[in-house]
This record gives sequence, C-alpha cells and structure tokens, in this order.
Amino acid sequence: MMKRVRTQHLMLPDGAELHYVEIGQPSASRPSVLMLHSLFFNGGMFLPVIQALQNEWHIICPDHRNQGLSTAGQKPATMHQLAQDYAFLAQALQLSSLHVVGSSMGGYVAQELMQCAPQLVRSAVLSCCTSMAEQQKERFDQLEAQLRRDGGAPYVSALLQTMFGDAFLASTDLAAQAQQEQWRDYFTHLPPSIANSVNGVFARPDYQSLLAGNSTPHLLISGALDRAKKPADMEHMHSLLPDSTHTVFEQSGHTTPVEVPEAFALQIENFWNQVN
Repeated sequence: MMKRVRTQHLMLPDGAELHYVEIGQPSASRPSVLMLHSLFFNGGMFLPVIQALQNEWHIICPDHRNQGLSTAGQKPATMHQLAQDYAFLAQALQLSSLHVVGSSMGGYVAQELMQCAPQLVRSAVLSCCTSMAEQQKERFDQLEAQLRRDGGAPYVSALLQTMFGDAFLASTDLAAQAQQEQWRDYFTHLPPSIANSVNGVFARPDYQSLLAGNSTPHLLISGALDRAKKPADMEHMHSLLPDSTHTVFEQSGHTTPVEVPEAFALQIENFWNQVN
C-alpha cells in the first residue's frame, strides 16, 4: 500500500517559508524521523525509500532553506542555520526525539544538529559525507561561480555524473530510469540562487574533533561507486565515533537513497529497530 504524503509549510523566525512533506503520525513509543536531502535535490528524494519501509513511521522530509519549495529568508543557508531551522521545526511540531537521516549535504546538517540540539537526536544515519572541512575548495568555488552565473542547465551532465554512480546511470530498470529523468529535469531548472546553498556546503567547518564525544548511535553508509566522497571518508568517521556501524553499497554512487532505495530502507529500518 502506498503511504500517504501530506504537504506542509512552516514560517521560520526570519521569514523563510519551510516546505516539508509528512508521512504518518507521531508515536509515543518511538522517535519521529527527519530526513535531510542532498545538495541540488529536495525532500522528495527520499520518497522511494519511504515507500520501501516495512513499518509505519512518522517521517518529516523538508526542503532546505533556499532549495526546493522552501524560500531563502533573511539568513544565509549555512549548515548551522539549517540545523537551527530543524530544531525550530521539531519544537513547532512538539517532537522531542528524532532518528535523523542525512544524505551528503544533509549529513553535514545532521552533524550540526547534534551539536546545537544533542538531546533531540536519538540516532543518526549519515550517507556519503565526511567529518572534514571541504578539501577541494578551489574546484567548488568555480562551481559556485558557474551556477551563480548560469543556473543548473549547462551543467546537468556534470551534476548527474557527480551525484550518481555508473550502475544507476546505466540501469535498464524502469523505476531507476524514471528517477534519473526526474532528477535530470530538476537539475536543468536549478536557479542561479542555488549557488548560495553550494557556498553553505563548501564553507562548512571541520567536525572531526567533535566525534569522539558524540555518543549518539550512528549508521554510516557509503557508495562504492561514489565520485564525490569515498568510503574511506566514512571509514575515518567510523574510527572516531564511539558507537557506529559502517556499510558500503557496492552498486551505488553518491546518492544512495535514490540509487538503491530498497537496500537503503532495509538498512536504516534494521538500525532504527536496534536503537529502539
């Protein structure tokens, strides 16, 4: 049975309008789930994962400030500001405990959220990110400038190659092909303002010194075909965290929730059940 998706909005303190989709109802017996999307995507990237989950969960999938249907507001789209946005969202929805799932950019926001509201995060799933500050700053300064000038349309092929692995891009599976076309079209229509979000991601701080003191249970996920971040990045994070598991999807690139949604759903649901 398809899970019912409700579209919601919340006005943030600086006037930004936060768009999110909500699935299920809060439960007193287990945390709600906050799913945080990758740069260049929106909260809808998690819908195939949500439909593959076996149990009923209360799930919130926002579009980050300045992306998707959420507006920019008065504050810059830094990782810290996005974490503040989601702490405000949790308070507005009266949610006191969250399983947080972060894909790439969403993983950086999740790491910030664990610093600004540690009592809120019951567990963290981090996919294809790192605990280090950006190591290729010159490359991404150039990308930011290009997107600010042109928007996404001239760079769709490069974005597809960065965000997805070869197995997904070459797949003959109809669902995978539909997803690929959906995101190709979405990347084509990225506005020049997406450059502000690019800046937020690549100006992030280094989180390595915070990991040893972070006792939150973590599931770390990598894609063996990832061209943007390597499994070694997550293995390094695994070595520093007190309570973590690291798994590698051999047939995925950088965006595991889109490329292997059923496998992603199985891993995160097993993890949540263990934590609960």
